[in-house]
Formats: sequence, structure tokens, C-alpha cells
Amino acid sequence: MAFPWVIDWGSRLLGVDVYGVEAFYIPYFYALSDQVGANVSGLVFLRRREKAWPAALSAYFRNPVMVSSLAVILAVPVGLLAARGLGFRPVTQLLTALETIAANLCWLPPLIGWLAERRKSRTGKNSQRSDHEEI
Repeated sequence: MAFPWVIDWGSRLLGVDVYGVEAFYIPYFYALSDQVGANVSGLVFLRRREKAWPAALSAYFRNPVMVSSLAVILAVPVGLLAARGLGFRPVTQLLTALETIAANLCWLPPLIGWLAERRKSRTGKNSQRSDHEEI
């Protein structure tokens, strides 16, 4: 959990303007380090369960929670870069907190999973999971 602090402090020590466009990655790590860890852990889990990378990757991309997590991980830096590029500068603690809160979309993958399960149960598909079904 200290990894974002190390990135922040290291950037400051290297002279990066932490309020400028070039430091858009700092709030990304504060907001999404847990999301990245969860995504990697999910992939490792699938690899162990499936016993082979091709099968694990296939299961990964069939799982709506994993795919939405990957989408969040890839989309948030684009949004942060765009906001900074358009002139947003988090020069107060309040603005820094708001930027991090806006970037923290870790609630989205569980919501997608819940909606997928709900849709599956409404369409009458088998609601019980087998051992080789997605997470």
C-alpha cells in the first residue's frame, strides 16, 4: 500500500511538477493500485485453476468482472491525462482528493459482476456455478 507514496515522493525528488500534466500518473496509483493488484490476482487465480495460460486468458476475457477491471485500469489514465491536459491542477488538498475520488472506479467491476449475475438469473440460465465457470 505504500507503493503510491514511493511513486509520489520519487517524482518530487526527481523534480517532476506533481501538479502538472506530466504527473497524471500519481493519482492513478493512489486510486487504482488496489484495482491493479486485484486484476493481477484474478489472472493468477485463473491460471492456477485452468492449468494453462491460453485457457486462463480465455476465462479472463469471458469474465465480465475481469474485463471491466481491465477497462478501468486502461481508461482512468486517459481521463486523468485529459483532465490535466485541459488545465486541471490539483493545487489544494481538496482538489487532490477530488481527483483521486473521480479516478477511483474500483466499484465498477463488482457492479458489472452483479448485473451480469442478475441478467443470467433473469434469462433462466443455470444459476449454479460449475468448477470451471468464471470467478
